Amino acid sequence: MSDFDFHRRLSAVERDIKKLKDGYQELDDVVDPKGWIGEAFELLDKDIDEVKQEIKEVNGKIDIILKHITGMDKM
Repeated sequence: MSDFDFHRRLSAVERDIKKLKDGYQELDDVVDPKGWIGEAFELLDKDIDEVKQEIKEVNGKIDIILKHITGMDKM
């Protein structure tokens, strides 16, 4: 194999490795988004957790009101 063939094949391997790295980075960005999209997902998760907590608090208050009105404990 001549030096030219070796360098040509080496360049082809380097291009393939670069393509693989770029593809991996794209997949990583989809799985773990960065920038404003990632921040939006984090804020959405935080908002959902806050709403869940508020629902639990309201359910507790409703239970107390129902117990007071009916004089019965929750079944």
